[in-house]
Amino acid sequence: MSLPLKDYRTSIPEAVDLWLDIEAQASGKDKATIGREVLAVWARAKAHAHKVAARRLQANGLQPELFGDEPEDDGRPRKGR
Repeated sequence: MSLPLKDYRTSIPEAVDLWLDIEAQASGKDKATIGREVLAVWARAKAHAHKVAARRLQANGLQPELFGDEPEDDGRPRKGR
């Protein structure tokens, strides 16, 4: 069972559109599938980088909010409000 899809539209440069066409033709997939795959790879890389950063900060006794991140930035409400 696949996850439900969200609609996302954006403008892209002509060269990127051309590369999507090329990749779609070469792989036998449509451009939307190629775009989803590219974004999925990007999201996994960002998630991995976040985990690495959190471990390194913790190993050095630091907390992310020391760099200006507010607790509510992660979707949780601040305590004491």
